[in-house]
Amino acid sequence: MIQIESAPEVLPKEWIDRAQKLSTTLLSDCIDEPVVMNEEIKPCNPNSVVVGSAVTIDVHEGDNLAVHHAIYHSSPGHVLVVSANGYRTKAVIGELMAAAAEALELNGFIIDGLIRDYHTLSQASLPVFSKGAIPEGPTKKGPGTINRVIECGNRLIQPGDFIMGDADGVIVIPREKVEETLTRAEEKRTYEENRLSEIAKGNIRPKWLT
Repeated sequence: MIQIESAPEVLPKEWIDRAQKLSTTLLSDCIDEPVVMNEEIKPCNPNSVVVGSAVTIDVHEGDNLAVHHAIYHSSPGHVLVVSANGYRTKAVIGELMAAAAEALELNGFIIDGLIRDYHTLSQASLPVFSKGAIPEGPTKKGPGTINRVIECGNRLIQPGDFIMGDADGVIVIPREKVEETLTRAEEKRTYEENRLSEIAKGNIRPKWLT
């Protein structure tokens, strides 16, 4: 049995546009709470960047029926965030599911577990983040939940939370803290751009280092 709650709101386009000019490193530096998921969760394609609103999915060990349902209960702007509960014997998704999600213009997958068809997904335009790959596929029996609080990558994820992933990893920011965090990260980006310019001019030692 799959328990499905209503899909969360997508993020405002302004937030997505601003985030895409930043990085997970800048954002994680600019919020005073842990936001980084487990370091093992990395993109199949290191050039991938994903930003969106979390659709949260919890699956039974070795099963992905809830993920199938979630694909068709989500909209453009959603990122499917899947907790596989530490199960590392079967894949959660593969090429076909990723193709369906891309055709529906979903923003990507974050999977605290394994995938398959890694070579194909590493060249796909849809961002897919996972802990690695394995050939064996999952069952499709359930149970599972969609859009309830989950733990993914050692972080609690609420439906609708801000998700961003890039080559460094994945972060999750509570929706009510996104605006402030984006503003602080933009200010830090300006500082870092100025610092790089100073280094290029030969002013290598930072002024704050006494």
